[in-house]
Amino acid sequence: MDNNYAEDYVEEEKKFKITRGMVILAVLALVVLIIIILIILNIIQSRKPEYTVDDFKYLETRMKEEASTYLLQKNKELTSEITKIKLDDLLIQAGGAIDPNKVVAAKVCEGYVYAYKNDTIVYEPYIKCGKYYTTDGYKEEKTVTKKKTTKVKDTEKPIITIIGEKEITIEKGSEYKDEGAKATDNIDGDITSKIKTSNKLEPNKVGEYKITYTVTDKAGNTAEDVRTVKVIEATTTTKTTTKKNTTKSTTKASYKTTTKPVITTTRRITTPPSIILSGNTYINISVGNWYQEPGYSARDALGNDITSRVSVSGSVNTNVAGTYTIKYSVTDAYGNYASKTRTVKVSSNYIALQGLTVTPNSVSLSVGKSITIIVGYIPSNATNKSISWSSENTRVATVSNGTIRAVSKGSTYVVVKGADNKSARITVVVK
Repeated sequence: MDNNYAEDYVEEEKKFKITRGMVILAVLALVVLIIIILIILNIIQSRKPEYTVDDFKYLETRMKEEASTYLLQKNKELTSEITKIKLDDLLIQAGGAIDPNKVVAAKVCEGYVYAYKNDTIVYEPYIKCGKYYTTDGYKEEKTVTKKKTTKVKDTEKPIITIIGEKEITIEKGSEYKDEGAKATDNIDGDITSKIKTSNKLEPNKVGEYKITYTVTDKAGNTAEDVRTVKVIEATTTTKTTTKKNTTKSTTKASYKTTTKPVITTTRRITTPPSIILSGNTYINISVGNWYQEPGYSARDALGNDITSRVSVSGSVNTNVAGTYTIKYSVTDAYGNYASKTRTVKVSSNYIALQGLTVTPNSVSLSVGKSITIIVGYIPSNATNKSISWSSENTRVATVSNGTIRAVSKGSTYVVVKGADNKSARITVVVK
């Protein structure tokens, strides 16, 4: 009986050893499988890019957004001089709002934002992100400074153009209506509305009078021009009348002669005619461009059209740089002579204006309110930046030097015109 028990025990022990071996093999197989999975995951992870271009572009966008907030917090006002704002100053740990946990590229990038004000406010971000990404121009700061403009003090006086003739002769007692003047400025554009006129003319008193036109631009430069008006005595003629007297007591007739002065207001035309030039009296074009005569007209002192009498001399060679003068002259039927000139400059470095921008391009105002429009130039270094303003319906809104004022309810357009036939339009709604 003991032998049988021993045999059974041996048999059970053999079964136990087989089961344990299987467990060991299973464990080993599991370990190998885990190792293989980890290797595969590591390979996949190593092939996945750590950062994408979108990550860097997003960082640049956030830098532009936060640059304006940074300047506002620092109470800094932009000028044409470049202000450099470091990326470190825009991060959340420095008091900014860029969180590297959300803008992941901030963890591996360094950089800055260039901020300046030319015709518009500009924010230009530049970053370098290790071996992954670098903004063009990051190391070439000179490329950026080309956009910087040097603000030069405006010392040029405006130009006043007297409408009509500068010397006028009228007879005593005649009605005189002054034609006024126009004014333009190299920076402010059309400033005719700013002209102040001093007129002390007394048409009923013989003498020489001066009508003075004065205008001042925003920079404080003042220009002045004068029109001379001479008041002369009216021309007089004498008329003799003879009265015949007869009496009943004699056959001899007697005659009594009386002289009575009769004043006639015969107007002597001595006022020169007027030549009106269409377009600008100073035109700047680049070499190779086509010059087209803007046109002209002429009237005598009585308002008669004498354009056909105008003689034009001078020419423009657009293939050769230089300054050319075109002269317009006319003599009216009374022998009075007048002339005007137009200057055309053909420039080899003239930069034409490609377009104008307006901010805002649509406005909504209450009656009596006003807003000033900001004008931008394309390109910003265009040679001629003179502009003029007009409202298509002054009963709804008026405009002066870019400031729109609401007059009455309705809608209209305000137009700004620049050189090279470029213009822009602002929609105006008055509530």
